Amino acid sequence: MRVLILSDIHANLVALESVLNATAGRYDVIWCLGDVVGYGPRPNECVAMMRERAALCAMGNHDWAVLGRSGIDVEDFNPHAREAVLWTRDVLTEENRAYLAQLADKPIHPEVADNLILTHASPREPVLEYILTPSIAMENFAEFPEQICLVGHTHKPAIYRWRLHEEVKVAGQPEETEQEQIATVELLRPQVGTLLKLETSPHQRLIINPGSVGQPRDNDVRAAFAILDLEAMTWLYERVPYPIELTQNQMRKANLPRRLIDRLSFGW
Repeated sequence: MRVLILSDIHANLVALESVLNATAGRYDVIWCLGDVVGYGPRPNECVAMMRERAALCAMGNHDWAVLGRSGIDVEDFNPHAREAVLWTRDVLTEENRAYLAQLADKPIHPEVADNLILTHASPREPVLEYILTPSIAMENFAEFPEQICLVGHTHKPAIYRWRLHEEVKVAGQPEETEQEQIATVELLRPQVGTLLKLETSPHQRLIINPGSVGQPRDNDVRAAFAILDLEAMTWLYERVPYPIELTQNQMRKANLPRRLIDRLSFGW
């Protein structure tokens, strides 16, 4: 089974359609890692598309905020994000609101992959926590037993690789040695278009982020996504350009904040 992995669409329909057009015929199912809405100008269309096409979808923090649920205070958002959330609340249809309301706010265990989980932010705090450093990733590896966890939220593609090493520890005398297990986590930056074999074992596990479809923040303006082959256990991270000005024009017509409009031109 080939899975198209999408995350952080953020109501950017033009970017989403560009990804789907570029991947037509190359996947069997879609998994979405959350934040279907927020920031962008086409929340209803993007939610409707995920309702129709996504086999699995996690709850993102912007999805949660739009619902007005306890646990996320929209006042804690920066002013521009808060304005977009409040605008989205006003325009979202009841049908699409109901879809967001039933999204999982805990890690999802796909039936077709028992060694894998997916969530929006982190296994420890599925809706809110940013995994941005190896130290935060290390703490999160203790929260799940599976070999692979897929996350979004940061808008930055990344792979965190946990390894358990055997090291020789020398005691008081040279002949007095013993084996000691040392765990480390390293941050890997996936290369666009490079097929990566996902090698896992009891001594090696992974947290993987595909980046953002609708609002990249790694200084690359192109929409990000990945294709996961569950049979071959490979990860193909890709980017696709899209007509950013179309999304920006839609945002202007909706009177969304200028900063949200401008940042799409720079990928931050």
